[in-house]
Amino acid sequence: MNAVEVLKARRNLKGIAVRTPLTHSKALSDLAGAEVYLKWENLQRTGAYKFRGVYNMMCSLTREERTLGVVTASSGNHAIAVSFASKMLAVKATVVVPESTPIIKLDKIEALGPNLIVMGRNSDESFVHCMELAKKTGAIYVPGTEDHRIMAGQGTIACEILEDVPDINVLIAPVGGGGLISGLGAWAKTVNPALRLIGAQSTATRVMYESLRARKVVEIVVVPTLAEGLAGQISQLELDYVSKYVDEIILAEEDGLKAAIRWILSNERQVIEGSGAVGPALILQKKVAFREDDKVAVVITGGNIDMSVLGLEADLKS
Repeated sequence: MNAVEVLKARRNLKGIAVRTPLTHSKALSDLAGAEVYLKWENLQRTGAYKFRGVYNMMCSLTREERTLGVVTASSGNHAIAVSFASKMLAVKATVVVPESTPIIKLDKIEALGPNLIVMGRNSDESFVHCMELAKKTGAIYVPGTEDHRIMAGQGTIACEILEDVPDINVLIAPVGGGGLISGLGAWAKTVNPALRLIGAQSTATRVMYESLRARKVVEIVVVPTLAEGLAGQISQLELDYVSKYVDEIILAEEDGLKAAIRWILSNERQVIEGSGAVGPALILQKKVAFREDDKVAVVITGGNIDMSVLGLEADLKS
């Protein structure tokens, strides 16, 4: 996966994916001691960046592959993206989600009409059932990260960021399986090899962090987390790409994610989910050291969150 594939993805997504805004945050800039910009992928179609990679992969399927249909496993946003792209491309889809999937994501998936299966206590257990279905039915598996077309689609975010603010020299993005940050790195590191690419995880979703430290794939017990989209195990391919492109991964405190979501809502007037909050959380928790002349872009990956998690559901209904 490289910059050429990102360019091809951009062509495929032209007029399909939303070019999301990149806005300057004075409040975060003051806290960071550097210029901070936020890339609002919570405003992407389906409410998360996942649509870019999914559509880029699925639009390349052959007629025969489309006839077989597709199947995927996801904690939510990827499943929503697959459901949406399948509807656009008239492809039958089956999505498997874990029992921990937020209700707002379940509702969005159901509204798009795929065959929805709730199976497994976590993403890893859902994945096992998904692969059994793929083997049994012959449906094409749409991975969350482990596909060059998926990664390249996510990389188009970096194209937009560096067009809007060409002298961005620090880029922060959440890391789960690593597909997003690998795609970002393929483009950003080609345009500016000196750019500092930082991955953000929470202390409860630290699989990639520990794997990079060990220089091999490490399995970590999946625990409850507000950043459920970053939970789960990784593959060697994903680790290889993250090792190639990412300068470091920094952990945000899990206990501080809810505060980060509330801070963004209060100061930026945007609703974001736990997985999308890890980047701002690094700044709010003062986990990253910046130079005064740094220009920093932080990718906000999604906004599909149950407001009850923040204790706001009653307020919104009143």
